[in-house]
Amino acid sequence: MIVPDASAFALVFAGGDPRASEADRVLRADTAWLVPEHWHVEVLSVIRGMLRGGKLDPVRADAAVADLARATVAVTATAPLLPRMWQVRDNLSAYDAAYVAVAEAHDATLVTADARIARAGVARCPVRTIV
Repeated sequence: MIVPDASAFALVFAGGDPRASEADRVLRADTAWLVPEHWHVEVLSVIRGMLRGGKLDPVRADAAVADLARATVAVTATAPLLPRMWQVRDNLSAYDAAYVAVAEAHDATLVTADARIARAGVARCPVRTIV
């Protein structure tokens, strides 16, 4: 089981980034995915940022959002994970902490394109960073 975070999903849905093919390969290698309940909103925010930052054209952004809307991923509640998320507040955003807490709670590997999560050194789970 893997816990892909918003950065990993955004690479796959949006494409165009040199890391997109690696993200796609990693996610296809283990399709037992689990994510925190806010994942759709966060991936949407990343896609929006890519569009506004000029890293994604409007047509591709629309397609990425359509792909996101069709994606079927197992979702878990974050409320039971709030204590762990709070423990890492000095090192991770609440959003990143949610993915870490999900991976820890389910003995899963966190998959991310955000190297800051791995560098934070607080995850009690394997972290696969897409570079």
